Amino acid sequence: MKVTKLYLDMDGVLCNFEKRFTELYGEDALGFRDRKNFTTNWPNFIMDGNFENLEWFPGGKELLEFIQNETDWDVEILSSSGGELYHTEVKAQKLQWLKEHNITYPPNITAGSRKKSLYASHGRILVDDTDYVIRDFITCG
Repeated sequence: MKVTKLYLDMDGVLCNFEKRFTELYGEDALGFRDRKNFTTNWPNFIMDGNFENLEWFPGGKELLEFIQNETDWDVEILSSSGGELYHTEVKAQKLQWLKEHNITYPPNITAGSRKKSLYASHGRILVDDTDYVIRDFITCG
C-alpha cells in the first residue's frame, strides 16, 4: 500500500497531556478511573491554558525528526479538542503549541476523537494512542 497521507495525533504522540493532567490533579487522565473528578477538572485544565504548555511526549521529537528526514510522505496533524463545549479554546491552545514547537504541518483539530475517522481512506495512516480511534479509522478506510 502506498502511503498518501500520514496523520499525527498530538496528545500521547507528540505532547504529554496525561503527565500534565496527573501532575495538576493527581489522577490518571487516560484511565478515567473517576470520571466525575476528571469532568470536574477538565474545564480548569483548559481555562488555565495547559494545552499550550505541554511537554513533548517521550519519542515525539524523534518521530518528527524521522518523518522529516526519512520520508516524503504528506503529513498533517489530526488531534481532538475533546468535544464541542471547549473546542474553540482547546483548538487555539493546540495551534499555539504547534507554533511554539515549529511544527508547520497542516493542523486538523476535530471536536471529538470519533470525528478523526472522517479523515480515513485507503493509503492514509493515523499515528494515535487511543485504541477506539485507531479501530474507527481502520473501519472507515
